[in-house]
Order: sequence, then structure tokens, then C-alpha cells
Amino acid sequence: MVRSEYRTLDRRKSAEAERRNRAADFIVAHLTDFAREKGGRYILFGSLARRDARFDSDVDMLLDFPPESEAEAWRLAESVCAELDMVSDIKPLGWCTPDFAARIMAGARVIA
Repeated sequence: MVRSEYRTLDRRKSAEAERRNRAADFIVAHLTDFAREKGGRYILFGSLARRDARFDSDVDMLLDFPPESEAEAWRLAESVCAELDMVSDIKPLGWCTPDFAARIMAGARVIA
């Protein structure tokens, strides 16, 4: 008799947290070339940048692009997050206060 393994809620949450932590590498891989081509950068911060995402972590990202590329950069970042089935919180760096930006940059993962 084959015994099936039950997936507890804790195991499912743990597996989802691991998937989200791995997602950071996918995000970097898919945004790097665009950032370099357009002379901008994406700033991944929060739990994904620290690699300590939880099962319900979102993608926290700031955009630092020339004005003519910002909308396209934003759409691309949203598209990558949607492909990963992850909620995103994306905004331009220019919308942030200098104190907030400095605090974010201390632990950020810059994609450029």
C-alpha cells in the first residue's frame, strides 16, 4: 500500500516562501538587459532583496529611469511580476522622500 504524503498548511507556506525567494533571481534575469539598454535601474528592496520572503510577500521595487523610458520600465516590471503570479508594489524613485530612498538603498538589490 502506497501512503500519500499530506501537505500541511505550514509545508505549503514554506514551499511558497521558497518559490518567492527564488523569484528574485528570475526578476533580475528578466530586467537587467532592459535597464542597461535604457540607462536606468530597478531597485528591488524588502524581503525579496534580503531573500527572506514569506509566503505572502510582494515584490517591492523602485524605478530609476530617464523620463522617456519610465513607463515602459514600469510595464515590463509589472509584466515580470504577473508572470510569477506575484503582487507588485512598484513606484518611481522620484516619488520617494530622500530619507526613505536612503533607507531602502542600504539593503536593496540594484538591477542595472
